[in-house]
Amino acid sequence: MNIAPFKLERYFTLYEFTSKYSLCNSDCEAMSIEDLLKLEEGAVESFHNTWLGYTQTKGDPGLRRDISDIYQSIIPEDLLVFTGAQEPIYLFCQAMLEAGDEVIVQTPCYQSLKSVPDSIGCKVQEWQVKYEGGIPTFDLEELEGMISTKTKVLFINTPHNPTGYHFTHEEQQTLIELAREYGVMIFSDEVYRELELKPEYLLPAMADVYELGVSLGVMSKAYGLPGLRIGWIATKHQAVLSQLSILKEYTSMCNSAPSEFLASLALRNRKQILDRNLQIVLENTGVYETFFQKYADLFSWFQPKAGPITFVKMLFSQDDATFAEKVLKEQQLLLLPGDVYDYPGFFRIGLGRKAIPEALEQFEIFLSNRIIKA
Repeated sequence: MNIAPFKLERYFTLYEFTSKYSLCNSDCEAMSIEDLLKLEEGAVESFHNTWLGYTQTKGDPGLRRDISDIYQSIIPEDLLVFTGAQEPIYLFCQAMLEAGDEVIVQTPCYQSLKSVPDSIGCKVQEWQVKYEGGIPTFDLEELEGMISTKTKVLFINTPHNPTGYHFTHEEQQTLIELAREYGVMIFSDEVYRELELKPEYLLPAMADVYELGVSLGVMSKAYGLPGLRIGWIATKHQAVLSQLSILKEYTSMCNSAPSEFLASLALRNRKQILDRNLQIVLENTGVYETFFQKYADLFSWFQPKAGPITFVKMLFSQDDATFAEKVLKEQQLLLLPGDVYDYPGFFRIGLGRKAIPEALEQFEIFLSNRIIKA
């Protein structure tokens, strides 16, 4: 296999656990096993009695039932559980794509959505974000000009990493109509779903509303439980699930039994977890708004309607990777430069961690010690 190094993951491998402060994490605040077990009476005893044998390749039936409750029409038989989100992305591409296939990828993106199809030999077209007055947009007329009968898969992500953009209901319907016209599968990365600032921003899952829709979910982001390493694919396209099941037997084969138990527990109590995480996002949104108003001559930020991440535009000429490197060196503060997305002049920030105000203080110290010209 000839695949490009994963720039974002390389960056985090080097710096995520050595920096003292961070502004760029894309997941929400995690919790301990003890706190998670407190959410349900009898959970401690049940956890202690969890059998540490092999689990089902498809995922524990109870876990798939709890996952199905997230959706409108998806049933447990429409689900396949994986280790995190990276495994299903990789295996979906290996199962459904061949050299010469054409795919369209909403970009910038989580790199595997682009690099894995590219490594297979696909023709990858990038549906690139546009900024209008500091607001990210994705031009549907441009997409209409790109999609054709040659297109195999449209890869989308909403709420979008890293820009924070979230499709409207009308835009989602237009995407479905375009895909349906040409028989194109839509692989929809929905790892931030259920973390909308207002209920009306919640979109139906693609697997619920499109017969060729494939929805990706994970415990890591909106729920803030990346240590469980539990993700899933939801789709009514049974041929996809069949092919993925075959390939999964060559990778993780089955999931961790304790992780499946804890993921089920979290999903049964997801409203409580999501309410907590959304409150953190809302509080940090106010903190960031005050900060970026103060430094409006240096930065332009987009306040997202959903999800815990967004892009910040630098209004001065310094290279974003160099800028992030200096912040890290001087304040032990981690920013994620747009360079890791091949989108210079920006850096990603997160809104889902409790320590954001403390980290932002370190960023302000860095800025106060420098003269930066717009």
